[in-house]
Amino acid sequence: MDPEIHLVASIDSPEFTLLTQSLTQSSLIGLDAEWKPIRTQQSSFPTVSLLQLACQLGPRLGPDSAKSLVFLLDLSAISLSSIYELLRDVFVSPDVLKLGFRFKQDLIYLSSTFCSQGCDPGFDRVEPFLDITSIYNYLQHKSLGRRIPKETKSLASICKELLGISLSKGALPFLGALYY
Repeated sequence: MDPEIHLVASIDSPEFTLLTQSLTQSSLIGLDAEWKPIRTQQSSFPTVSLLQLACQLGPRLGPDSAKSLVFLLDLSAISLSSIYELLRDVFVSPDVLKLGFRFKQDLIYLSSTFCSQGCDPGFDRVEPFLDITSIYNYLQHKSLGRRIPKETKSLASICKELLGISLSKGALPFLGALYY
C-alpha cells in the first residue's frame, strides 16, 4: 500500500491536525530534511526549508496491518515556534523509534534553522535513533566479513542492493519547487 502524502504549510490546516495526531500515535518515524544548497563560502548553516516525516500507524503485525502517512512540512511557511515543542518531544520520546539516513547533518542544519527563529536551544538529540548507513555497514560486515567502507553508499544504492527497489526523487517532481 502506498503511503498518503500530506503537505503541511499551515498550523491551521487539517493536514497539521493529522500530523499532530500521527506523531502521537506512531511507534516508528522516518526523518529527512531538505535545504537549498549554498554555493558560496558562508559561516552559517543552510536553512532547512522542508522536513519530511514518515509515520507508521497501527499495529505492527505485518505490512498490511499498518498505515503509513508521509508529511512534508514547509518550514518556510510555518511559524517554527508553533511546531518546535511538538518536534522536540517526538525527537526525544523513548516510545518512538526514529529512522534516518545520515541524519546527523540534517539535525545540525535543522537545529540552526530553529535557533535562528528564536527556538533555543534547537535540537541537540534524536533518541532512540537508527541510521540506515550504520545498519547497512553492520550487515555487510557480519554477513560478508567485509571491512566497513570509507565511502558511504547512497540511500538509493542501499535500497537497490538490499531491497531490489529503486528510489527516485524525480518520482515526486513537486518537491523541488517547494525548497528551491
